[in-house]
Amino acid sequence: MSPLVVDPELCDPKYCEIICVKKCPVNKRNPDIKAISFNGKASINTDHCTRCSLCMNNCPENAISGISIKQMKKVEIDVFSNIELEVWKKSDYIVNNEMHSRFAESDTIFSRVENDPTYERYQEGVYSKVDEILKMNKLGYSKVDMALTAGSWVGYNKFPEAFEYKKGKGEKIDIEKLELSRIVKQTAKSFGAAIVGITRVKKEWLYTHDRNGDINIIPEHLDNVIVMAIEMDLEALQTSPAPIGGFATGNGYSRMAFLQASLAEFIKELGYDALPAGNNKGLSVPMAIDAGLGQYGRHGLLITEEFGSNVRICKIFTNMPLEHDKSKEFGVLDFCRTCMRCAQQCPSQSISYDKNPGWEGPTRSNNPGILKWYVNVESCYGFWVDNGGDCSNCISSCPFTKNRHWSHKIARYFIKKIPFLNWLWVKIDHWMGYGKQENHENFWKEDREFIHTR
Repeated sequence: MSPLVVDPELCDPKYCEIICVKKCPVNKRNPDIKAISFNGKASINTDHCTRCSLCMNNCPENAISGISIKQMKKVEIDVFSNIELEVWKKSDYIVNNEMHSRFAESDTIFSRVENDPTYERYQEGVYSKVDEILKMNKLGYSKVDMALTAGSWVGYNKFPEAFEYKKGKGEKIDIEKLELSRIVKQTAKSFGAAIVGITRVKKEWLYTHDRNGDINIIPEHLDNVIVMAIEMDLEALQTSPAPIGGFATGNGYSRMAFLQASLAEFIKELGYDALPAGNNKGLSVPMAIDAGLGQYGRHGLLITEEFGSNVRICKIFTNMPLEHDKSKEFGVLDFCRTCMRCAQQCPSQSISYDKNPGWEGPTRSNNPGILKWYVNVESCYGFWVDNGGDCSNCISSCPFTKNRHWSHKIARYFIKKIPFLNWLWVKIDHWMGYGKQENHENFWKEDREFIHTR
């Protein structure tokens, strides 16, 4: 993992009151040992730095990063030799059929951890270093915090029915397609979905093999897919990469399991077949794009108009006759070319700084042939292991990941309609202090309101 470095050209203490030195947990624990010091400019001592990224996340000038200055200023390669930029920005995605082929779930990073001896993190689970980290007494990494994360995953990990194929029961209900689609969406929201979309099943997004390398089977007659997004606990997520941020993720997945199982049962009772799925069976992000939930982001995740990236996606394959939704475009691709917040806030520096997207990624777990920004999922997962839990910095730092205050709606309108001002919105987001790690202690001190299912 590369050390944190300070860019002396960007470091300007008159704007920050040396917040990096004040935030450093190593400095707080022992005044005689400095992981970051100040002598006109901030300086990081790599012998003592634990790479917790608190200094990087709180630096108002983005002067601290996990890559060298030389790397940040590398010359970009133009991938648009045969594609008009404006065409790409208005497209859901552009696929190079000569490069692209269906992907196997066994090639995803989570499968490779279990089954690929060539991967350097082979058989290192996300939580394999928790005991070691607890002994370090790191700020925000207490046993209580870790227990909260562990508890949040129970609903997802111990609810096998959430993934069971359900055959339709009795006679199929006879309701007009548009009305049936409305009913299904309303039911999904009643069970906890924040956004729901429907599209046809595209074979190119289905996995060829499952996580264990067996043939992935989805019955041909299940030709529609209902794609749903669960909103996560934003306040908890903003403490990432601390374990409380991991609670937001686990809680989202557990609520997702309840949602997909409940809606699949509802569909079964109406006489139609239903196959619920989380991350399995197929690529969730392109299906969500097809169903009108959002667009691709620089960080490789879905960005929705309503909740930014603060969502988890699940889906149900069904033979129920449903009306398909249209994909939507609201300026994300163009904005991501200007904004680098997710890349800047990534502790493992796994997200591309290239202005333009490319056709292939750096690892076996990247599926080439789609014009997008690719993430180094190997180094990303490596940080998760060293961190003792998952990281959501790219989600929490995304300028689209905001609450639904009217001011943010105005910003989204300008991003959609007047893209040449994108640079200004990035600056404003920076000046307002958004996207930085929130204090994990507030989670326990405040009398939190119930995060209701939508």
